[in-house]
Amino acid sequence: MTNRTALFSRHQPGGVFTIEDVVQHPGAIFFVHSGIGADADGNGKNPDIPFATLDYAIGKCTANKGDVIYILPGHAENLTAADSVDCDVAGVTIIGLGHGNLIPTFSATAAAGAIKVDAANVTIKTLKLVANFATGVTKGLDITAAGDGCTLDGLKFRDTAATSEYLIHIAVATTVTDLQIQNCSFVTLAGSLTNSILFAGTSTDAVIRRNVFFVDSADSVIDHLAGAPVNILIDSNYIVNQDTGAAGYVIDVHASGTGMACNNRGAYANVAAEMTKGAAMWWLENYFSNTIAESGLLEPATTHAIP
Repeated sequence: MTNRTALFSRHQPGGVFTIEDVVQHPGAIFFVHSGIGADADGNGKNPDIPFATLDYAIGKCTANKGDVIYILPGHAENLTAADSVDCDVAGVTIIGLGHGNLIPTFSATAAAGAIKVDAANVTIKTLKLVANFATGVTKGLDITAAGDGCTLDGLKFRDTAATSEYLIHIAVATTVTDLQIQNCSFVTLAGSLTNSILFAGTSTDAVIRRNVFFVDSADSVIDHLAGAPVNILIDSNYIVNQDTGAAGYVIDVHASGTGMACNNRGAYANVAAEMTKGAAMWWLENYFSNTIAESGLLEPATTHAIP
């Protein structure tokens, strides 16, 4: 009997000879590094001769073939426009390599500087996005209406100063389906942030799980008020809003939105602040507090009895 595996050998033209896992690499593989790379034909297929910018690498991908872009440790790139990095090729996976301060970093050096997801089934993993514009960056990551099936995994959002800050971390267009935001961290300084995740309208089957928010948000941290989600899952997030204005909620869902919020832990630095809203949602084992140094309480409060 012959034992079969998902491994196969590959030699990309201009690249190195490799043994691949077809599950992880069904399509082409590209490499990016700002320090040693150059955006030129013939580059990008070898980690020793990478491309210099992510957007150029995306342009070399083929839609819906499972192409993977690896961004090498220490990569640094500035975002000066709303589409400085435009993920406009469907089915591409972008993976940042490295740990700690070597995680690939994208710094917004203009108000509009952002990464845009403008095609379906794009996956982005392990990148650091930094706001570095004196009067604030409009949004860190922009998911357009074409961004169905997007997965954001292990992203870090950071400010450089109270005025060099993100105003919105992730903006999601209306009608987006099958969005996943997981294992991300959002940290801000006191400033003008309004929301960490803002949905412009409806969504279907969105998942927001295992994220950490330590922010100063003038409005709701997770805001899905403008339109009703269908079957949203908000699970196992840790959310601290240090804003003292009590103008929003920790989790704010449209009154007709359906889905489940479970196992979340949250805090709001105002004793008068409301924590959650979502009259058509299931709320299971969520604990929140607006009094420092005291344990959280079940939220929403339990008033029913199970027969």
